[in-house]
Amino acid sequence: MGDEAKYLETARADRSVWLMKCPPVVSQAWQGASSSSGDANPNPVVAKVVLSLDPLSSAEPSLQFKMEMSQTSVASTCNLPKSYSLNMFKDFVPMCVFSETNQGKLSCEGKVEHKFDMEPHKDNLLNYAKLCRERTQKSMVKTRKVQVECFNGPFTLSRL
Repeated sequence: MGDEAKYLETARADRSVWLMKCPPVVSQAWQGASSSSGDANPNPVVAKVVLSLDPLSSAEPSLQFKMEMSQTSVASTCNLPKSYSLNMFKDFVPMCVFSETNQGKLSCEGKVEHKFDMEPHKDNLLNYAKLCRERTQKSMVKTRKVQVECFNGPFTLSRL
């Protein structure tokens, strides 16, 4: 750190934030949507969250969350499921969200109030299964090749 003192900006530390664990393909689709929008909109809409609540239920209300991807974020991956179920957890280790700018400024963005795990909605399981099969097939493609070389004598095999 040298002679410079680093400070943590805490103006937003009391703000409530949600933490969501999502599949890598969803994250990549969102990054692609934000990079394709360019400087026109640095924060494009990539999905919307739908909250379902049964107002006639006599028991404690059970909230159901569903996330629907926007068309711009789905366009990059054809087999990407368009809707996901969000499973909410309230019992987890207390956490805060931190950020750092390119200039090295550190900030506390808020406290995590709800944690969500994201999984394909039951309507999209066929698309997601196809995506998983494609990913598995792609990982099984061998990139190494065997080359036979001759050095004035017996053949030797070498790996590239």
